[in-house]
Amino acid sequence: MASTSRNASQRRNTSRSQQSINATQAEPQHVEIDQQVRAILNFILCHSANKVPIKHNDLIPLTDGKAEVIKRLPLVTQLLENLYGIKLVQLDGNPKRYICIAEAPPTSTFELTATQRPQFTLLYIILTYVFLRGCHIEESKLFTMLDTLGVNVHEEHEYFGSDISKLIEETFVKQEYLKRERSQLNPFDDPKITYSWGQRAKREFTYQQVIQFASKLFNQDVSFFQKQLMMAEAMDNPEGMQAPTPAADNTNTSNTDCNSFMDSQ
Repeated sequence: MASTSRNASQRRNTSRSQQSINATQAEPQHVEIDQQVRAILNFILCHSANKVPIKHNDLIPLTDGKAEVIKRLPLVTQLLENLYGIKLVQLDGNPKRYICIAEAPPTSTFELTATQRPQFTLLYIILTYVFLRGCHIEESKLFTMLDTLGVNVHEEHEYFGSDISKLIEETFVKQEYLKRERSQLNPFDDPKITYSWGQRAKREFTYQQVIQFASKLFNQDVSFFQKQLMMAEAMDNPEGMQAPTPAADNTNTSNTDCNSFMDSQ
């Protein structure tokens, strides 16, 4: 019994020690606000305005090494949230990159500057169209849709300005609002370019917001777009996809109905 008791006690102590280690690893190390913290903070604030992701490797020269960046980043993240209302979010994939997202995003385009408002409007139209088209859209079809709205991406527009194609193909892509992919089945075919939501778009906007916007735009009930919502959520979480059901089998039909309706507008 004594041996059993000691073994049980050792297991409890080991468990508590492991919990303490895990807790220590989970909690930010105690770091003072020093010159290296200020350098990282200033760098992030200066580079957050253009919304281009910040590379982790660009932070290393600001400190005494990679380990110092890792040690100070939790404090920098906390300062960004507490002082500036900015969330520092690490993007998926390599190399390691971060984006800054406002904790309280604008609730109206009137809160944006005169320069930001046209870009935001164009971006929202594109994201909505991509979502309603099954989360992927060929570049040619996207440009055709914009042309029907009187927006020729290769010409200057009264509201959206000039270089619209560059704004879509480069700026929105670099900012991670759009993901631009190029594919070519064989050397004899023309390459096909498609767009989908980028990582920033998925963190700054929700599918429900887009559905609300589309329902007002097309004067349709939100239920009209539920199949598109299911498709988008399934693509974001492929591991959670279930076996096809009769309801799911009708997704393509519903998507076709939605596309036909949009084409008729």
